[in-house]
Amino acid sequence: MYKRVVTVKRLKEANEGEEEFLTEVSTIGKLNHMNLIKLWGYCAEGKHRMLVYEFMDNGSLAQHIRSNTLDWRKRIDIALGTAKGLAYTYEECLEWILHCDVKLQNILLDSNYQPKVSDFGLSNLRNRKDSKFSSFSKIQ
Repeated sequence: MYKRVVTVKRLKEANEGEEEFLTEVSTIGKLNHMNLIKLWGYCAEGKHRMLVYEFMDNGSLAQHIRSNTLDWRKRIDIALGTAKGLAYTYEECLEWILHCDVKLQNILLDSNYQPKVSDFGLSNLRNRKDSKFSSFSKIQ
C-alpha cells in the first residue's frame, strides 16, 4: 500500500456550476510544471467541493518572508520560480490560465524551498483563439 501526504482544501460553497468546476479542475489537473502545485484529485458532490494537492513541507511564503530562513539567494530563486510557473500558464498552455490571486499565501515552498504557485480557485480560463481576448494582456 502506497502512503502519500496530501493537502486537502475544502471550498466553502460551489460558486459555479458542475460543468464549469469540472472543466477548471480538469484543465488545472493537466498542468505539469515544476513551479505549479500538483492537483492529485478532487471531490464534487452537490454543493461540496474538495481539492487534493501535493503537500508542501515548508508551507507558504507568507510564513517565511520575514524570517531569517530565506537568504537573498533563496529569495531570488523563489521569485524566479514563481515567475516561471506563472509564465507557463500564460505562455505555454493551450488556454490562458490567469491566476488572479497571486499573493504570498499562494506561493508554497517544498522541502528545499522551491516555490510552487497554488490556489487557482480564482483563475480565469481563456481560449487563445477567441478574438475578444486578443488584447487581454495589454495595459491600457
